[in-house]
Amino acid sequence: MSFKTRIVWKEPFKVVGQKIRFTPSQLSPPSENEISLLWQRFNPRGSEIRHYIGGSYGLCVFGPDMEPGKPFDYIAAAGVSAFEDIPGGMTAESFPGGLYCVVQRRGPIDEIGKAFGYYREDWLPNSPEYECGHGVEFEYYDERYKGNDNPDSVMELWFPIRRKKQLPIENRVASLFVHVTDLRRAAEWYNRLLGLPLREERLNGGPVYWYDFPGTGLILDSDIFNRANPEWSEKNSPRIMFAASGIDEAYSYLKEKANVLFEPERHGSMAYFNFSDPEGNVQMACWAEDSGENHELPITESPVQARISGAFIDVMDMKSTAAWYTDLLGLPLDERIAEQTVYTVPVTKGASLLLDQNRYLKQEPFSVLFMFNTDNIQASYDYAATCGMEFHCEIERHGEVSFFILKDPDENLIMVCQMQGSAQ
Repeated sequence: MSFKTRIVWKEPFKVVGQKIRFTPSQLSPPSENEISLLWQRFNPRGSEIRHYIGGSYGLCVFGPDMEPGKPFDYIAAAGVSAFEDIPGGMTAESFPGGLYCVVQRRGPIDEIGKAFGYYREDWLPNSPEYECGHGVEFEYYDERYKGNDNPDSVMELWFPIRRKKQLPIENRVASLFVHVTDLRRAAEWYNRLLGLPLREERLNGGPVYWYDFPGTGLILDSDIFNRANPEWSEKNSPRIMFAASGIDEAYSYLKEKANVLFEPERHGSMAYFNFSDPEGNVQMACWAEDSGENHELPITESPVQARISGAFIDVMDMKSTAAWYTDLLGLPLDERIAEQTVYTVPVTKGASLLLDQNRYLKQEPFSVLFMFNTDNIQASYDYAATCGMEFHCEIERHGEVSFFILKDPDENLIMVCQMQGSAQ
């Protein structure tokens, strides 16, 4: 029997389903064991689940000290976009994203053990790049599954994996830069938009004012020291800061992958250098002692949340640029999505990394830097209008996505976006 395998990045996901404690046994075939009986109870209740987004999951939730043959939790579940009105006797669970080896198999359910054996005894031991990772192991069923006894039934087994050698640069947007001319004016504008108090201690004559948002921070950069350097160019100002686990390792790695603009600069508990992608977009790699710190979402009276949900990189050639960024970050390229005008590069947490070809295709002379979250697009629009802010575009609604775009005092374009059913 042959199996198809592929490496995939799975985004964080939500499910609603029924859970049992299952003890593996050779006494009953898979078509007759407790898991099969669970599916028989669960399937007729699928219509009770709200916000269903397609696909069913058979999740094996192992404890940290799981041993083969020992009991574990199994959940028969449906994928959902949000939790609401959970049916009686069911559980709602969220799982983080990560790298997976997907093994696709065809045949009756009683032959499922061959696929597990292939992954554990053949694929994993012989993989030069990957080893067993942390995460939930699961079966995935969609319309290709024709029933337990059907020899043409297709299902997938998803196994969490990780790279044997971790890369020194993370697939995570640690912070975003907004380049400004008047630091106080810019800080007052962003604080007013987000309903935050101005922190005078961060306006102490330095070049930046920063915000510790959850997931991805924001840095207003006046470039006052850079502009005093006659060799400095505005076009070399970075937009995105990628987190690095070690600055020297990241520098050696990126010298082989990108155009590195200067050697690492070290300032106490942080160090950084800039590099550019093949299209000339300049980014930063930065190591900092507190780069993994989690920050809470501040509660304010502004409907615009102090949370950055997406960072844009304008590109001309989507296929090659998406291939470059995924290779740089050690991720699989989704060639199907690379045919589209927006490619979402997977991240471990924080803001989505969005390669956007729309500006180039439409020959638009502007660039949107990033987007803030909101749970109420109309209230956010009205609030910004009340604050006297300048709009680049009015509210646009596209299915579950609604947004408008503001101009900050330096005419940087900032999007405010509401995504129905989005998980944060």
